[in-house]
Amino acid sequence: MDSHKLSYQKETGSKPLREPVLTAPPIRRRLIKGYAQWSYSKDHNKGEAVLVPAIVYVLSGGEDREKVYFRNLKNDKMLGSCVQVLFQSKKGQGLQPFQMNEIWQQARKKGKIIVDGTVYRLSKIDKVFLVSDVDEFESQLVSALSTRTKDDYGQWIISNPCIEIWLYYCFEKDLSPEILKLRYITRAKRSQRMKQLNHQLIHGGADPRKAFDNTPLGIANSKSHYRTEHYKIPGLFATSFHFMMEQIIAFVTERGRSFSEYQEEKRKKIEAFLAGK
Repeated sequence: MDSHKLSYQKETGSKPLREPVLTAPPIRRRLIKGYAQWSYSKDHNKGEAVLVPAIVYVLSGGEDREKVYFRNLKNDKMLGSCVQVLFQSKKGQGLQPFQMNEIWQQARKKGKIIVDGTVYRLSKIDKVFLVSDVDEFESQLVSALSTRTKDDYGQWIISNPCIEIWLYYCFEKDLSPEILKLRYITRAKRSQRMKQLNHQLIHGGADPRKAFDNTPLGIANSKSHYRTEHYKIPGLFATSFHFMMEQIIAFVTERGRSFSEYQEEKRKKIEAFLAGK
């Protein structure tokens, strides 16, 4: 795919390609040694460059907590200048790993994805993540991972037993004795119990809407517990969520500011908005 095709259009073709963040001649994006490099278009003489946000396409096995978490990222206007989060799941029950894999493989072959009726063409800088819990889906995950081809750049993000372990690490480092007891109950009951414990053990609950602001803490805590088993599926109480969040933070820092600076700027804008009410 051409790396400059970072655009979208409705199926009718009546809309222009992906709208820029700032008004200026279009620019090209190149991927050099894993980092985004921005340059002016040839006919650009003055003014600011258009910084087109990178796409993060998330296919999710969860339709509840995951939707809340990624919707929060999608609705963050400051983050939106760096990253355009596209979330896709199945209403009411989410997507099973084999369904996510089928959707992604078809999209990869066609060179485009369709989310909420809008067509997006991915470039090399954009990222695709398939987010799944282990739960009862381990056999499906093994099948998807064992048949994955070298040119498949979709990255599996797997949590064991569920996304709740990532949310836990965004607030706490050490696993409580209550959580460790999950190893002694059946796999089918672990996710529900983990949700209950997050509500009980964390003050205010492990709110997915607040977890993003704790991302650096979550990454550090997740890494300290990370281990994999066969086919690189995370072991119990481990998640690969930190890989995805490191990439999202990288898109923020590529704009020349640290994540803490982004948070401070966001805090000031919220305070200014509230003061103006």
